[in-house]
Amino acid sequence: MSDDTGGEETEPNGAELNEAVAAFLAGADDVYGEYDQGYIDADAALSVLSSRIDDLRDATENTE
Repeated sequence: MSDDTGGEETEPNGAELNEAVAAFLAGADDVYGEYDQGYIDADAALSVLSSRIDDLRDATENTE
């Protein structure tokens, strides 16, 4: 039974990490697209990417 509990704990963490990575990649794509279209400047793009990297880092630290 303890194996089942361990498996249940591992799966949500893996799922949460996958969701965090997918959200980061989608957000990064949005930033690059907005930058390429001239909607935001380089400083704003880097700021948004930095924030998304922090979110991804937090998500990976929570799964360990």
